[in-house]
Amino acid sequence: MRPQATSFAESAKARESVMSLGSIAHLQYYFARTGLLDGKGAQLAQESEKSLKRKKSGVAASMPLPSQSPSFLSADGAESCALSDGGLADSPVDGEDADWDEMMLPPTVSTYNQRPAYVAPPPDLTMLRRELTEGLEDALKVLKETDKSPDANGGADGQGWYEIQGLHLLDITTLAIRAAKNYYTAHTQPARLYAIKPERQIRGDLYQVLEILKRMAARNFAGGIRQQEKVGILTWIVGISELIQAEIDGEKREVEERGRWVWRTGDWTGRERERERAFVKSFLPPLSEAVPEWIDPSTLPDEDLPTDWMRYFASGLRLIQLHNALVRASRRSFEEIGKFHIDTAKPYRRAENLRFWLKAAELRWEVGLRVDVGGVVAGDKGALRGFDEAVLKWCRAVREEMEGEWGERVGRRAPMVRVQTE
Repeated sequence: MRPQATSFAESAKARESVMSLGSIAHLQYYFARTGLLDGKGAQLAQESEKSLKRKKSGVAASMPLPSQSPSFLSADGAESCALSDGGLADSPVDGEDADWDEMMLPPTVSTYNQRPAYVAPPPDLTMLRRELTEGLEDALKVLKETDKSPDANGGADGQGWYEIQGLHLLDITTLAIRAAKNYYTAHTQPARLYAIKPERQIRGDLYQVLEILKRMAARNFAGGIRQQEKVGILTWIVGISELIQAEIDGEKREVEERGRWVWRTGDWTGRERERERAFVKSFLPPLSEAVPEWIDPSTLPDEDLPTDWMRYFASGLRLIQLHNALVRASRRSFEEIGKFHIDTAKPYRRAENLRFWLKAAELRWEVGLRVDVGGVVAGDKGALRGFDEAVLKWCRAVREEMEGEWGERVGRRAPMVRVQTE
């Protein structure tokens, strides 16, 4: 096994001579393979027993035949050949060549120099939005400059002026389209984006602008940029700016709504279940049945179990609905539960819903919960108490992660696009 790279101490890392040396593990490995460390390498290397046996057998086979009597020489040719063929051994050179080790070149420091691979972080949505707005503003500015005539700029060759003007518009508009494509594909919540404008319409607008640019370049910008082509590009710019502005307005409304949630502020010591109940009510879809009060089961005897809160979530259906709503509201929208039982009249369906929720809690929220699913479905008192503690633990972990995401977004203000259509 080849040695690993050497890890130096912090004091040694500050010395340039040590870091330029790298690791001597490659030299140790080379010496060990060639036998130079124990004085048996190079010209002083001793021959192995296998090699010595081959040489002895080769010398014995190459010695002259012991019998030179006339009776031996009087044998016929065929018999003589048979005796000679059977008495001679194979050449020892061929056997040694087959077993020789390949020549090993001494490795260099870079052979075992392990450099950590740099993985670029995912693109920031705020940065992508800023690049898109800047690209749209540049495209709008260049589009306005196309209204200038070549005579007003002192150009003698009108066609040359139109080509320069058209190529400039082509480059800037292509960069804006590229920024829009990056923004669409890297969006953290595409469902929210497509709720404002369908994905088919977004792609159709992009292809329409590309077709306009293609027709302009195909005719070599003869006669300048036509009015219909200007209107098509301007319509796309205005549509994208309205999409971004609608998304920004939606984010502002969400921030205002989160500011009205009472469970985000204040001292909730001793009222943990009341706080988590308010958190659950903020994300549960509107249902005909109201969310019951969450009473601590440790203060109740076994005769009062299950409580209304336990019955509300024991089927697992509302826990799955709550999980999906939180995933869609989160910036890391993955591991949404797609298949579950809506009709929970059968016990096995309630048990499967609870297992779906437990596995999703482990994969998405990284919360390990231990719940006796069979006992909860059967109404076991101890299992119901453990189920209540598991729901409390899950709500606390999810709430803390969501608040952490919202805290990271504070202070980030996306740029606004101001498009003048005069």
